[in-house]
Amino acid sequence: MTENTQTKPAQQFQRKTILIKKTLQYRYMGLIFISVLIGFLIIGLELVWTISKVVTEHPMMLPLLEDMSSYAPIFLLKMVIYMLIVLIAAVVVSHRMAGPIYKFEKSCATVASGDLTHRVYLRKGDQLTDLQDHFNNMAGAVNEVAKQLEAFKAEASAKDPALKVKAEEINKKISEIMPGYKI
Repeated sequence: MTENTQTKPAQQFQRKTILIKKTLQYRYMGLIFISVLIGFLIIGLELVWTISKVVTEHPMMLPLLEDMSSYAPIFLLKMVIYMLIVLIAAVVVSHRMAGPIYKFEKSCATVASGDLTHRVYLRKGDQLTDLQDHFNNMAGAVNEVAKQLEAFKAEASAKDPALKVKAEEINKKISEIMPGYKI
């Protein structure tokens, strides 16, 4: 594999849109939100079951149960606040995933259209930076092979007309796959 010799742009791309890939982000946020909500419900039911068992075994604790039930609205309000915090955290985490995925989709389309010089640069803190490095190395390797093909075509056209015809056939196939092919 060839190393990516292209340097990063001086100014990093800054996303201003929070919901970049809405479907993906909604699913991701929903998964996190539902998971935490189920956790809250399990803990809450376990707490209610344990307290009711203690009160059943020790009736003198009944006044404590009545005092605790008066705090139920505050507990529910706190639970709503906690779930809002979880939702905000889910938005931030999903944004850190969806942005790079969106960028990779656009970069794949750019390379597929024929621009083998294109590279992906993610923001600091984004996920998938290993994939960025592998993608850039892959695009660099394909670009090197394309350069070798161009050199072969130039050499073939000068030496042997049959090789020139074969090189043109290969070039035609590449042009069908990548209409905007450039190295």
